[in-house]
Amino acid sequence: MPEAADHSNTTSPLYRRASSILTDVTSFGEGIVTAHDEQTGTVIVMDVDDGSFWRGSDVRHRVIV
Repeated sequence: MPEAADHSNTTSPLYRRASSILTDVTSFGEGIVTAHDEQTGTVIVMDVDDGSFWRGSDVRHRVIV
């Protein structure tokens, strides 16, 4: 029997928020938060331009909307 999906990251206040992400020292991207693990401080953001995903520290992004 399949296990239930873990939707704990959908309860984060960052979930589905538009964000600006620092992708390296001088580059930014914009995307939508698709997952946020508050315990580890990890956020996954889907880039709005090309649909790619960025995973990193939640301190390297800022909420736009």
